[in-house]
Amino acid sequence: MEKVRKPLFFIEYEKKDITAYITPYALSVTYTDYVHGKSDEIEIQLEDREHLWKSSWYPQKGDLITLKIGYEGEKLLPCGSFEIDEIELSAPPDVVSLKGLATNIKKALRQANTKAYENKTLKQIAEEIAKKHGYELVGEIKDIKIKRITQKQERDIAFLKRLAEDYGYVFKITDGKLVFYEIEALESQSVVYIIDRKDMISFSFRDKTYELYKACEVQYHDPKTKKVITHTVNADGVTKGDTLKINERVENKEQAIAKAKAHLKAKNKMQTEGNIVIIGNPKLVAGSNIEITGLYILNGKYHIESAKHTISRMDGYKTELEVRRVA
Repeated sequence: MEKVRKPLFFIEYEKKDITAYITPYALSVTYTDYVHGKSDEIEIQLEDREHLWKSSWYPQKGDLITLKIGYEGEKLLPCGSFEIDEIELSAPPDVVSLKGLATNIKKALRQANTKAYENKTLKQIAEEIAKKHGYELVGEIKDIKIKRITQKQERDIAFLKRLAEDYGYVFKITDGKLVFYEIEALESQSVVYIIDRKDMISFSFRDKTYELYKACEVQYHDPKTKKVITHTVNADGVTKGDTLKINERVENKEQAIAKAKAHLKAKNKMQTEGNIVIIGNPKLVAGSNIEITGLYILNGKYHIESAKHTISRMDGYKTELEVRRVA
């Protein structure tokens, strides 16, 4: 007889283990992991018939919560540390909901700044901002030279997101690290898990095939040769469609190619996307690739855009994935 796996979570509050205290009151614990541009988040819903959370146990905004989630006797998924950002009280029944954002999104990152970066590479700009906020830069960044770019009354976090999208990268901050990964490199990684139709509790897919481009053309003026140079990048696996033409300032060949690839990915990436709910799997995180089988024409390799892990009193442990087809 197959052993029944027991879902569990581990919670530290202000660096103190409160798992045993909180478990009898926990209605659900949810962790959502995003691949790009958003802060990871948690939500803990607590039963409060005894009014403890409204009185002596009432939490404070900014308090620190560390969460792990998974199954008893197995390696748990380290979700990271979060600051309580919102507290919601509701009734009937009496419920307290604690919502938290990843602790590493500091206030300074959200302040508007004006700064010009000159004669830097994309990596050097990312390193400078990471160092400014005390983060470690993680990821391989190509040697893309930028003669000048201006951050004008723009938050550092928004500026980094814009830079990443301009050059075909994903960006997020997690566990004290500023993560910058090339989208193409992430999508080319091996499949970490196979999900068959029989493994799905529910699914929905949207197939958008009406706006595919077979190539992207970028033109730029080379100040050394005084000539306009054109670069064209072809889309993988797309043989029909228009050529996307970008009229955008670039300074060199590396920028032109990177921006052409980024624009092409952005336009074509939504051709097939889906939502899948399965029995909880702590191995599935945003940025990983899975293979889907048992859905005939929809079978293939998919990239996880977000992963939501929920342990609830009513439904046990479930994982909900937002995915996008890459092959």
